[in-house]
Amino acid sequence: MPTSPATMKDRTWLTQLIIQPIMIVLSILAALAVNNWQQDRDLAKRVADARTAFANEISVNKQMLLAEDYLPHHQKLRTEYAEAKSKGAPDPRTLFNTGLHPAPLRDSVWRMLSGTDTLMHLPPEVVVSLTDIYGLQKFLENSNAAFINSLITPRSDRDSPAYAKDVTVSVSMFLEDLVPAEDRLLRFYDKALDGLTHDKPPWARDK
Repeated sequence: MPTSPATMKDRTWLTQLIIQPIMIVLSILAALAVNNWQQDRDLAKRVADARTAFANEISVNKQMLLAEDYLPHHQKLRTEYAEAKSKGAPDPRTLFNTGLHPAPLRDSVWRMLSGTDTLMHLPPEVVVSLTDIYGLQKFLENSNAAFINSLITPRSDRDSPAYAKDVTVSVSMFLEDLVPAEDRLLRFYDKALDGLTHDKPPWARDK
């Protein structure tokens, strides 16, 4: 029995009624997939850029700390003041010839990215290394500032022999803490650089 035009029209309408919602859903799913893919690529790029920025900043800080005016200077001071302390000698005043030279270590990348979503997508061991690094840098900054302030505080007995011996002991004790802390910071730098510059994780390899 031939199909009437009305029946054909009804079937066409029913087919469209079924297909159109499916096409809409598929279009939405495709759009979401593309959006998620783009977001993943954007995140991978931000994380890769963060790795590079941290590696660059840490490399600069490492080279600065190794420069003659900083860790080597502190090592020489420690040797001289430890010798004077062991002999009960007055302040050799080596520290006061050119100063302590606290290293002006950079932390701009950490201040910009700490607590952000980008940092949280770095490997956990790298985040721990970075936290150790910038925490120790802040500790050194505060320790240097506090020690220098204590030395420049006006005192009525500054020219006395007893005060000179006290300064020798104080400087020696401070340097005995400072130099090992800076050595430890260098080890932290090396560990972080190894984590930041090794092969990228799978989600970042298409960067």
